[in-house]
Amino acid sequence: MLTEVAEAVRLQEGPPGVRSVLRALRRLAPASTKDLSRATGLPVPIVAALGNELRRRGFITTQRPSRLTEDGLDLVARLGMDLSLDATCTTCDGRELVIPDVLDEAVRRLRALMESGPAADMAIDQSHCTAETKVRRVLALLTAGALPGGSLLLIGDDDLVSLAVAVVGDVLGAPIVERVTVVDISPEILDYIRKVSAGLGTRVETVRHDLRLPLPAEIRGQHDVAMTDPPYTPEGARLFLSRAVEGLRPGPAHSIFFSFGGKSPDEMLEVQREIMGLGLVTNALIRNFNEYEGSGILGGVGFFQHLLTTTSTAPSHEGEFSGPLYTGDKRTRQREYTCVACNTRLRVGPGARWTAVAALRTEGCPNCGKGPFRPGRLVPAEDPTTPAEQPPTPAQQAAPPQQAPAPAQGIQP
Repeated sequence: MLTEVAEAVRLQEGPPGVRSVLRALRRLAPASTKDLSRATGLPVPIVAALGNELRRRGFITTQRPSRLTEDGLDLVARLGMDLSLDATCTTCDGRELVIPDVLDEAVRRLRALMESGPAADMAIDQSHCTAETKVRRVLALLTAGALPGGSLLLIGDDDLVSLAVAVVGDVLGAPIVERVTVVDISPEILDYIRKVSAGLGTRVETVRHDLRLPLPAEIRGQHDVAMTDPPYTPEGARLFLSRAVEGLRPGPAHSIFFSFGGKSPDEMLEVQREIMGLGLVTNALIRNFNEYEGSGILGGVGFFQHLLTTTSTAPSHEGEFSGPLYTGDKRTRQREYTCVACNTRLRVGPGARWTAVAALRTEGCPNCGKGPFRPGRLVPAEDPTTPAEQPPTPAQQAAPPQQAPAPAQGIQP
């Protein structure tokens, strides 16, 4: 049964991935799709598809949030997963860092700055981390001894970590870094950082630059520590980490703090190979450390990795990079979604009317104007056998619509 469910949704993690969802349901129930995604590291659409397969087999309740049925509980017991012990720290929720009360003001101020700052561009894999995450990243720099003092290089800063460093310093009464250098291609982001940081007492320098090109000579080899949250592809990780290496002073034991979203084991193997190829080693990794706004396909979370340079560290891209970089550049398949209200089947992805499910949710079902939408199978973008929009059959129209899940369980952008 585990194999059948995994094959039905083409789950790369196979039966162990199905086990992880059942185990999380046993421990967390009642649990939303987003809760299960965060607990298992599987993308929200995959968790939703697995839930539908298990629900069809009578192992999960039809009510939301989801629970195991009696048959589901019996299955979990027969699989030897009936223990619901949870040793996760209830204070830090497994993130290893807790924001002290003295920095509550920094969280509030950063939240306000986010509201008035530039919007995220999802076409280039931007998704802003929360104000709490920004402060936690600063605390991670302090805890690791990378700060206070020294110089910090930010390879891309749509998350406004430069302002988080400046705001934390302002709240504590003195700058916590000698210099912050922000390298980003967006003039809107750089203008906003310059405008806000001017009154905060921290020296923040901005450099408008396309990271497909090598770093400008004046900032190469000039920094003590770097941080990056690159596009969520192996190529993006390799390029942004390589540019971070370019900007660090030569020698071992310099820190790079690297944020990334959860991927399949094979995709993560590619990312780890890129890290090893750069001559970097992992000093620490915290799952679900980063929380994002508007990144629900990954459960709104990502990991945070502390890397160290070695005597073998060297950039892997010293010239211009011209290959695919962003998730959209590599996407070759569309996913079918079914409108829960009227059963119309719709396709989302490259070449379809909606390139992302966020656009479909914003526009609503073209047949009934409603939603939400249940994910289905993946199909090649060029596949001519499945129409981009397929209205419900007469039998489907006669069937009563399924109860729409609460917004928290719906597929997020």
